[in-house]
Amino acid sequence: MKMKYYLPVISLCVVLNMLLITGCIQTTVQTTPTPATTTTASVPTIDVPDAYNLIQQNVNNPHFIILDVRTADEYNAGHIAGAVNIDYTSAQFTADVSLLGKSNQYLVYCKTGVRGAAATQIMLGLGFTNVQNVAGGITAWIQDGYPTTALVTTTLSTTSTQSENGLQLRVSLNTTALTPREALQINVSEYNTLSTDNNVLIATNWGVNGLTIGACPNINVLPFGVAIFQGNYNANNISQGTPLELFAAVPCAQLMRLITGYDFLPVSSNAAIMPGGDLKLPTSMSATETVNGTYMQGFQLTSFAAGMYTVVAGDEWGNLEFLYFTVK
Repeated sequence: MKMKYYLPVISLCVVLNMLLITGCIQTTVQTTPTPATTTTASVPTIDVPDAYNLIQQNVNNPHFIILDVRTADEYNAGHIAGAVNIDYTSAQFTADVSLLGKSNQYLVYCKTGVRGAAATQIMLGLGFTNVQNVAGGITAWIQDGYPTTALVTTTLSTTSTQSENGLQLRVSLNTTALTPREALQINVSEYNTLSTDNNVLIATNWGVNGLTIGACPNINVLPFGVAIFQGNYNANNISQGTPLELFAAVPCAQLMRLITGYDFLPVSSNAAIMPGGDLKLPTSMSATETVNGTYMQGFQLTSFAAGMYTVVAGDEWGNLEFLYFTVK
């Protein structure tokens, strides 16, 4: 015979009341205040006042990097002075961040802290050892009354001539006077001036050695590059200069050498990379290179000394453009 057990109604009510009381007690228990530097979801986090103090303590430290992981438009509208911009939402974020020195100290921020936390998590996974995300991002920074700086874009030079293949190399800088720890942004693009599709073959007529967008000189997916020289150079004496090393040396993929050409859309800097490219899904032949006032020298980051510098942009068809800035 099966035995049936019943819980008396009175007992059941007592049990329910005890559970409700316990739940209320648990929600009113005070917790220990969160320290200034905490860990959120395994991501080291620092509050705004401590982040500001950390920046002030490392003004002249080339191994301390402020990393803004918002979009370029957000960065240009206002950012923490000296911050380097690498867009977390970009498909190239992991590859771009991988080029940074893993032993440097990084202060990461975004708009509210969410993208910054995700970016910090990626960096930790890549082997970076000293990374902190600013709690609340630049929104909290501004609310606490700390200063930001807007990027005023001044186009210093845009080519007015074009090569015989109808392409035009365009380049500009964000400033002509670089203050310590302020980022220099170099904007460069390849533009098809023709009103029709322009299918151009690759070339190897690089006008200057060391032109690059990234760690692999002259063999990137984009057919142009930039270089920075200390001193005042032009087309007549640039061959006598030695470009500063903007990127740490890394093994370069050989797949890029399989590119045979570029099919540009009419009056556009968008192109399909050949072979196999599709004009319905073109690649932007433009890039923004951000230099945080430092360069590599013997595997060590070295700050730009005071004086004049030459920025050279060039493409594989031999076109060159020269821009200049000074460091105070």
